[in-house]
Amino acid sequence: MPKKSGTSSPSGLTPKQARFVAEYLKDLNATQAAIRAGYSPTTAQEQSSRLLSKVMIAAAVAEGQAKHLKQAELTATATLEAIRRQVQGDIRTLFDDKGNLRPIKELSAEEASLIAGFEVVIKNAAAGDGHTDTVHKVKLKNQERFVEMAAKHFGLLTEKLEITGGAELIDRLMGARRRAG
Repeated sequence: MPKKSGTSSPSGLTPKQARFVAEYLKDLNATQAAIRAGYSPTTAQEQSSRLLSKVMIAAAVAEGQAKHLKQAELTATATLEAIRRQVQGDIRTLFDDKGNLRPIKELSAEEASLIAGFEVVIKNAAAGDGHTDTVHKVKLKNQERFVEMAAKHFGLLTEKLEITGGAELIDRLMGARRRAG
C-alpha cells in the first residue's frame, strides 16, 4: 500500500514537519521556517509556535542543533577559550621590539584573533621627496563585549529588575491570587 502524503516518517514527523525542522535549523527563525516549509504566511507565526511546542519536533530541533555544534566542533570549552583570548589578549604582542607591526603571517592564532580588521596604506607623506611611507591601521575586536560575556558567565554581572511599590503591589498580587484560586 503506498504511503499517503502527510504520513509520518521513521522520525515520527510528517514530511512537512521534517521540512519545518530543516528550515528552522538554517536560521532559527520559526515564522520564516514555517513559510519556507509550506505553511500559510498568514498563520505562520501561530503554526511555528505550535510546531515548536510539539515534543517530537522539539527533539528533532535539539538533535539537529547538537549535530550542527558537533560538525562545527563548537563546545562550551571552545567558546570560553575564545572569550578568554579576547579578555586576556595583549596588543603589545602584535608589534616587534622597534614598535613595528609584526607580519600577519608571523602572528599566532591567539594574537591574530584580537584583530577585527586591518588596512595597509602606502603613500608619499612629503610630496616630492620620492620616499613612500607605509601606514598600518589595525582595528581590534571590541574587548568590552567579551569582558561582559565572561562576567555574565561567572555570575559577576547580572541583569536586575527593580520593582517599586512594595507592600501595595504585594497586597494586590495576593488579592489577585485569592480571586483566581
